Amino acid sequence: MAFSGRSLDAILQQILRDIRNLQSEADIGPDSDNYVRSAAVASAIEGLYQKLAWLYRQIFPDTADEAELVRTAALRGVLRKDPVAATGTAALKGTPGVELLLGAALKHVVTGELFTAKSSAKIGTDGTASVLVEAQTVGVALNELTGALVLTSPPLGMDSAAAFTGKTTGGEDQEKIESLLARYLDIIQSPPAGGADYDYRRWALEVEGVADALVLPRRRGGGTVDIVITASTGTPSAEVIATCLAYIQSQCSVIADVWVYAPINRTVDSTAKVELAPDFKLADVQEAAQKAYNILLGALKPGDTLKRSQIEAMINNLAGVLDRSVTAPSGNVSASDDPKIIGWIRPGVITLGLLQ
Repeated sequence: MAFSGRSLDAILQQILRDIRNLQSEADIGPDSDNYVRSAAVASAIEGLYQKLAWLYRQIFPDTADEAELVRTAALRGVLRKDPVAATGTAALKGTPGVELLLGAALKHVVTGELFTAKSSAKIGTDGTASVLVEAQTVGVALNELTGALVLTSPPLGMDSAAAFTGKTTGGEDQEKIESLLARYLDIIQSPPAGGADYDYRRWALEVEGVADALVLPRRRGGGTVDIVITASTGTPSAEVIATCLAYIQSQCSVIADVWVYAPINRTVDSTAKVELAPDFKLADVQEAAQKAYNILLGALKPGDTLKRSQIEAMINNLAGVLDRSVTAPSGNVSASDDPKIIGWIRPGVITLGLLQ
């Protein structure tokens, strides 16, 4: 059974009882010398019990403190993943032949965040070029950025104005301690086997920027392994995908045709009509419904089917909803209509109306 230390009062009462047993006429009242000395000793003993209880918790990874879990997991080669910077592609303009050097700095016009060119880029004959840039601030906060950029020190003949051609992706915060614990328990419960299905998933999850992985062995025939990876904020960047593939290939001791790729997002909108209890406004329920809808669909993994009944149950659980009728989707929604494609259902917009 789990270790449990005694309380200060229990220790004190035991000491006072022992004193009275040794000397029946001894004064053990709250204002006596025996009581004062016993209280001091009991306090010290309680501190020892608390220390022992803390040490007991550190023995097991699921109860250990964060620092101790990080240290214990590292002894098994399970390292906490560092944060990752978001990346994006910037469009450049200027005189043909002018080159932007590796490491050039760009600033986002709206947020003021700085980005660094990850390679050199030369303006083509059409007066344009593109370059991959990386945020100098790591984490998910700089994902989904779009808009204008400014070159802080543009080379002669190149416009200082630049812009993202799409959204930034791939940024990740430092791995949560719950994720590290899950990976550590996984390696204890399923020891490495050099190429088992769970090995591929473990290797993928060890890569910074990968939040989850779905392993599909023999999907393209014998000797093939497909790994579908996702990031905590959605689709991983191309750099994370390439890094993940290279890392898995370096770890695998068997010959296999390994593919690593991201799922194809399928955004699902929904509409429903509801009957509300008195004193409830549709706008308030609408806001709560969108949050619940994001949580419901956000928990789905690549390949999972969205059940229409899940949406109905979600709406039923909203405060103030007496009745509901889901009008869209009309049935269950599969992650992909093409069996050759691994789809991933993502939350869109849920729109509520009033039942007549």
